[in-house]
Amino acid sequence: MSDAKTRFKLVVLSTFVVASLAVVSAQTQAPSPAATLFEKSCYSCHNIGGGDKKGPDLKGVTSRRTREWLHQYIASPASMNRNGDPAAAELFKKYAPEVMPDQATTPDQIDAILALIEDLSKKNETFVPAGAKLARPIVPSDIDAGLALFTGSAPLESEGTACISCHNVNGVATLGGGTLGPDLTAVNTKYKDPELIGILQNPNFPTMKSVFGTRPLADEEIVRLFAYFQNAKLTQPAAQMNPGIVRLDPWFVVVGFFLTLLSVWSFSLIWRNRLQGVREPIVSAAAKSHKRHKR
Repeated sequence: MSDAKTRFKLVVLSTFVVASLAVVSAQTQAPSPAATLFEKSCYSCHNIGGGDKKGPDLKGVTSRRTREWLHQYIASPASMNRNGDPAAAELFKKYAPEVMPDQATTPDQIDAILALIEDLSKKNETFVPAGAKLARPIVPSDIDAGLALFTGSAPLESEGTACISCHNVNGVATLGGGTLGPDLTAVNTKYKDPELIGILQNPNFPTMKSVFGTRPLADEEIVRLFAYFQNAKLTQPAAQMNPGIVRLDPWFVVVGFFLTLLSVWSFSLIWRNRLQGVREPIVSAAAKSHKRHKR
């Protein structure tokens, strides 16, 4: 390893340690059952007092909506939208294309979550997830290990799908990553550290939930992927200006253009005699006609 690379990774490591300590220091009290439930079921998309995410900030929601409406919406938001509920339709429109999935929560669990929201809202406090911390401090080698997990060159313990299938990070591969999900080059800017760790622990987005619901990431994998994303934040500052924007790798366009030309040329070469059976009689008839006229 070169001296420059060593110095760079030491800077990265020191940043990671500070970030990790900041995250760990926030976890000083055992979470309540309601806080644990909110963290696992809601925190991927919602804050309480921390601003909008993929869904609205839920601070004060118990004073804006009735309990009955909140129970119905949390249990089956898509159904309320289909049935023309004005408030549900407004939320679906505002946060499109995100679609809140139905939640498998009991009425008692919903009441517990609403009580938590109401309590924090009255205290003007922000929800801080207790479980959103890394299993250990980050070391520089986690960056390359995280890249290997992202690209799939190192398989996930649960045999889950590699991130690159749906996501891109600038420079991750010759043709870039997938575009089904958002670009993750600036994911550490888009989300606060506890939020990103919480998402890696409990990805409650509909597509990710279907993929990783039964194949969760291991604690070590979360540490390494977090390190890789944090490194992208530091090494690609320009991308941090518009986090989440899907970027098309220019090599994908260039290679695609030349592959298209090669395909056209190949088919033309294979079928170069495709009109021979038609042209020969026409040319022969024309030649005979020409000779007759000359006589």
